[in-house]
Amino acid sequence: MKKLILIPVLIIIAFISCKDNPAGISGEYGEVNSWIRTQMDFYYFWDQYVPDEADGTVAPEVFYESIQEPNDRFSFISDDAQALLDDLSGNSVSAGYSPAFGRISSTDEVFIVVEFVYPGTPAADGGMERGDIILGINGIRLDTLNYLDLFYTEGMSTFTMGEANFSEEEQRYILTETGETITADVGQIELDPVVYTSIIDTSAHKIGYMFYSRFVDGDEDIFVTSLINTLTDFNNQGVTELVVDLRYNPGGQVSVATEFANALVPSINAQNEDIFIQYEYNEEYTNALIDQQGLDSPNLSTRFSEGDVNLNLDKVYFLVTGASASASELIVTGLEPYMDVYTIGTPTVGKFYGAFVLADDVSNYAIVPVSFKYLNADGFTDFASGLDPDFSTFESLFATVPIGDLNDPLFSTAIEHIVNGSVVTKPLPFTREFIPLRDPIELKNGNVLLDFPEEF
Repeated sequence: MKKLILIPVLIIIAFISCKDNPAGISGEYGEVNSWIRTQMDFYYFWDQYVPDEADGTVAPEVFYESIQEPNDRFSFISDDAQALLDDLSGNSVSAGYSPAFGRISSTDEVFIVVEFVYPGTPAADGGMERGDIILGINGIRLDTLNYLDLFYTEGMSTFTMGEANFSEEEQRYILTETGETITADVGQIELDPVVYTSIIDTSAHKIGYMFYSRFVDGDEDIFVTSLINTLTDFNNQGVTELVVDLRYNPGGQVSVATEFANALVPSINAQNEDIFIQYEYNEEYTNALIDQQGLDSPNLSTRFSEGDVNLNLDKVYFLVTGASASASELIVTGLEPYMDVYTIGTPTVGKFYGAFVLADDVSNYAIVPVSFKYLNADGFTDFASGLDPDFSTFESLFATVPIGDLNDPLFSTAIEHIVNGSVVTKPLPFTREFIPLRDPIELKNGNVLLDFPEEF
């Protein structure tokens, strides 16, 4: 069975058995590494780096890394294909809060700042709020070696809370425990990405606001339904401008981004089925698509279409930061040829590549090699340094206001532009508040996922 999807960058999922690969590669890992080499040779964007024969004497992880383009930051491998697929479905191991991991100065001590809390989750029920600081979990102080293991430990957890105070003498934040703890259950949980919505009425505008955390569909498209219902409500209430908050959105599925874009793009472009996003692959894979599906292959581009709702806007606002990636950047760039798109915040990540998720149902390995890059209808791509915002605005995680609050610096800038047609320039800070740490699990989840037809 070959079922393709898309992830990190942009990813696609396929189950391809080792038994389909040529035999004869010696060594303990000969069979699985031969499978890896075969898939990379056909799907990998930089296929010129793939050797003619697999090395069966080294572990799959080592072999996989050795045949990648030297500057490839996005391809990865998993020895648990099913767990990876579960993660990509929208189910997460979580208490229901979004973490920003960081450390200050040269210390190994790690802390978590709560970016936001999903409503109705154990974290919300336990009293956790945006801007809270977590210093330890289950009595263990977080550090650079244990923070991910502790964060993803399932079961009832106790969180040691802290606070950050700026030291004028040392010119940095000092973290101290508050003596308070919060208890919440950590486990597999479905998290609706439509986290918060509101409508702001002014004398001449009705502004819709949506905080959207990830482009995922959920079981039986439950999260797509939630998204469409929200947009339909905006439409029914006569929203004239829309602000979409993607500041912590790491990406997701192209199919969901397309549903979203269909509701935002001018209705004439949806009716005409204009190009939303184009895809560029290696030469062999491109030729295979054209041979089997023709030049109008749906796998060479994604087009707008008439959906359940269209707000028929002439402009849209996106709130973005250095945590906005992949599908978040895709929807911004994909809409730009057709309407006024304003971005507010700080530069985005810069993920314009996509990757197939190729799962072996025999060894249970899955590889996620970069397999294409995306371009908008004007051919815009290669924004490796991220998308620069139209209006630069900074938020401090150590001095937050609730999501959707009118005093939020990003949201208030959008309202200012909507109401006044201009924005007063605000200076950005020159110092970094803390050193951000990466979560490799979330990096896997936060990619653009693209569904491909099973027959290909």
